[in-house]
Amino acid sequence: MAQVVIAGRIHPAGMAILEAEPGLGIDAITDPGAALPPEKLAAADALLIRYGALTEEQAAAMPNLKVVSRHGVGCDNLPVAALAARGVPVTIVGPVNAVSVAEQVMAMLMALIKRIVPYDAAVRKGNWAIRDSLAVGELSGRRLMLLGFGRIGREVARRAAAFDMQVLVHDPFVGEDAIRAAGYAPVGDWRAALPDVDAISLHLPATAETRGLIGAAELERMKPTAILLNAARGGLVDEEALHRALAGRMAQGGAGIDCFGTEPPDPGLPLLGMQNVVLSPHSAALSHEAARRMAEVAARNVIAGLNGTLDPALVFNLDALRKAGHVL
Repeated sequence: MAQVVIAGRIHPAGMAILEAEPGLGIDAITDPGAALPPEKLAAADALLIRYGALTEEQAAAMPNLKVVSRHGVGCDNLPVAALAARGVPVTIVGPVNAVSVAEQVMAMLMALIKRIVPYDAAVRKGNWAIRDSLAVGELSGRRLMLLGFGRIGREVARRAAAFDMQVLVHDPFVGEDAIRAAGYAPVGDWRAALPDVDAISLHLPATAETRGLIGAAELERMKPTAILLNAARGGLVDEEALHRALAGRMAQGGAGIDCFGTEPPDPGLPLLGMQNVVLSPHSAALSHEAARRMAEVAARNVIAGLNGTLDPALVFNLDALRKAGHVL
């Protein structure tokens, strides 16, 4: 009997798929803070991972491993290269959460420009006169720059354009002609464009190159009223620098943050006490609908990985596997 270890609680629809598969044993570790038991990993033929990380040492101690199924699209918590060298495919769920994340980005942007949180608090406290502050703005005509034009970035662009925003796009892996064909303005040097945009939204993976991408220097170039949105990965933004900027020169701007450098963030993190920051607990992709889709695809990837029927489009380390001489 093949064994699958599940790290984290997944939607019942995904569990139902695994439970219906003949000859498959399931070890579910539902506590997000629990360590992965070495004895369970050692016996696993497949790993479906939502929470936590798999180290290279842990992976090396899994002699039967045939597939790692990521419950999501980011794989920075996995030793992807080491797994590829062994011929172990790492799968992702594809575009199933793109709409949910894009909607979250737009919700945060609208909440900040429309001052939803402070206006709500004012009404509850009887401060009706806040309406005369004219602090509320409009999305129409504002310039939004996207760093990254993958599935989620494209969904954000479509929604922003529907609000008559001007959408600028920087993505070195997407040709300028393709960006123009989609109806948006390509940007080569995104740092040079910072003084001209009203909002910037990050849609990048967490890598050595992107870590700390938005720091003091970048924030200093942004408009005092600019808004920074991060529903991609923690670590892309220097949180201390962001706090200093939003408490000082960018006090009339704001930030929408779904991802943090450390999760959950320390309760003493200064950003948590700021009125011009909208926060969510890395939940942009976790709508009920998206959670169901992610669990279903992640479960099917486990079965396909064990049966040798994986969809190459969902194999994150496909190129590395091929370079190492492995085939699906």
